[in-house]
Amino acid sequence: MPSDTEITAYLGHVISPLSEKEYLDYRGGALLVSSAGKILAVGPWEELQKSALVRGAGSLKVVDYGERLILPGLVDLHLHLPQVTQTGRSGEHLLSWLNRYIFPAESRFADTDHARKIAHWFFDELARNGTTLACVMTTIHKEATDAAFEVAAAKGSRVIMGKVMMDANSPEALTEETEKSVEDSRALARKWHGYDNDRLLYAFTPRFAVSSTSRLLQAAGELKAEFPGSFIHTHLAEAREEIQFVHDQFPRTRSYLDVYDQAKMLGQRSIFAHAIHLDDHDINTVKTTGSSLAHCPSSNFFLKSGVFAYQKMQEAGVLFGLGSDVAAGPAMSMFCVMKDAQFIQPSYWIDPRELLYRATLGGARAAWLDDQVGSLEESKEADFIIVDPRRKTGIVDNILSQSSDEILSSLVFLGDDRLIEATYVRGRAVYESTTALALAQGYQMSL
Repeated sequence: MPSDTEITAYLGHVISPLSEKEYLDYRGGALLVSSAGKILAVGPWEELQKSALVRGAGSLKVVDYGERLILPGLVDLHLHLPQVTQTGRSGEHLLSWLNRYIFPAESRFADTDHARKIAHWFFDELARNGTTLACVMTTIHKEATDAAFEVAAAKGSRVIMGKVMMDANSPEALTEETEKSVEDSRALARKWHGYDNDRLLYAFTPRFAVSSTSRLLQAAGELKAEFPGSFIHTHLAEAREEIQFVHDQFPRTRSYLDVYDQAKMLGQRSIFAHAIHLDDHDINTVKTTGSSLAHCPSSNFFLKSGVFAYQKMQEAGVLFGLGSDVAAGPAMSMFCVMKDAQFIQPSYWIDPRELLYRATLGGARAAWLDDQVGSLEESKEADFIIVDPRRKTGIVDNILSQSSDEILSSLVFLGDDRLIEATYVRGRAVYESTTALALAQGYQMSL
């Protein structure tokens, strides 16, 4: 390592999932981060400060977060940017809820100034909630989506995002001409896919089969093949009435998933939200194609859509993570989503270790990005959060002196956005509380 290398050492209680059941656990730990935003090492600070890596650094800044937790940044595999104004709009099942609340709100994004204002709010909220990777749906509007990418680029956010595509069974204000939808999506992908060394990635985003013609779905699959490393992001088998609508619309298909399969939309980096009502054949198809699911328990609660087959998916080896699905999900906090994932299961107990995994490394694996993010490991990008459970009433004051499993249980079942002290993407703070701002001044350590 060159002797002029600048390193920042973040000190705290480091916890990082290794699998569904295991995690790194270093009290008095440290995360060493390069000026390029890469993790150079993680481990006990007492050992790392004696290492050749530290001794050979050109300069070393130390930021001491004390007993606070240093965790991987949270991964939200499914949510809607334009819907943040519509959280808490209750009293309807999926299709009625969309028509009553969501489609009118999304129609306002024809006004790009409005769209930009909401995008600023949205990405600030992601950072405040500790989310460092989000898979985001926008609206059909090219200019509004372009503005969302501009805001994300400026704020340092990491997102998978795309313009929604809708050419059938939609309100007039949200119905596109098929080829225009395709060309607008292609133009946005050319501009933004891979921006800033893959910090921003493009997802081709047919809303769901209900609002899509066969041609549009086929084009989405073709576009994904045209842009290596891009994504498909859509909804699947969320509600019974939606599934019946799709059956009537595509009568020659075996199932809702088969609609997408025939359009060649399945495969690695294809993320399907909800997937509540899948049979064994569909589950096997998801697994064998390397497709991924976004489990959205808070939304499923809210719209009374059904219960995701968590245990069956887990045992089948399906790739899946968690999604807040704002606005059907009422909060962006992935801690709240973890809690709801446990609460919605009628008889299956999900361990807090497993839930943290799904919201970090498991989500990154479902996005096929776990070589870059999702855990605190050498050579990965420094996406991490500083968490202090004591910031929330109802969590005991001495929680940080208790066992790590007890700490995780408090995070999962009592946590929300109030726990987040700071959020880092590539070693850059995209959110800091007042306390974290003061601590982040750090000090230079003489070598």
